[in-house]
Amino acid sequence: METSNSFLDIIITETDRMTHIVQDLLTLSRLDAGNAELVLSRFPFGDAIESVTRANALAAKQHGHTLTYTPPESLPLIVGDRSRLEQVMMNVIGNAVKYTPDGGHIAITAGSTEAEVWMEVCDDGIGIPEKDRDRIFDRFYRVDKARSRESGGTGLGLSIAREIVQRHHGTIALAPHEGPGTTIRLTLPIGGPSNPI
Repeated sequence: METSNSFLDIIITETDRMTHIVQDLLTLSRLDAGNAELVLSRFPFGDAIESVTRANALAAKQHGHTLTYTPPESLPLIVGDRSRLEQVMMNVIGNAVKYTPDGGHIAITAGSTEAEVWMEVCDDGIGIPEKDRDRIFDRFYRVDKARSRESGGTGLGLSIAREIVQRHHGTIALAPHEGPGTTIRLTLPIGGPSNPI
């Protein structure tokens, strides 16, 4: 019975992993084919960050992480596809949770200028070696292949995130980081990818 349960666990894990791969490939093919239209609306940038932070709180707690979001006094409304941008945020924060050894710290900060909003996710995790830094947004690229396989990583999440952000005329990139870990910065135009609605 124990052996059967063990095999069932493996089957469920591998099925979940294959489902993630298929979903990521479908998303990328839709983006490539231009079939993934952005559904633009005006929404509070800060609310989206808070929502995604809450969604990652349980996973962070299970790993013994301290996950904090320090909102500025105010963040503007922005024009964009909220669900797609939250997908980007989920990916970046989720990676920080997955690739930071248990008991780590993940800090989310945000701010704005007259024309842009930004969000940074900073962790004290395993970091990204210099040789991999230029490639982390490439399709199927994984820094730590064994660890990615363990956590169900497909090597597609950050490339999908970059595609979505570029469609919003924004940027997503590694930011300067002191000490161990990684900081990823997302920057978006307040007016969105087209004229404000």
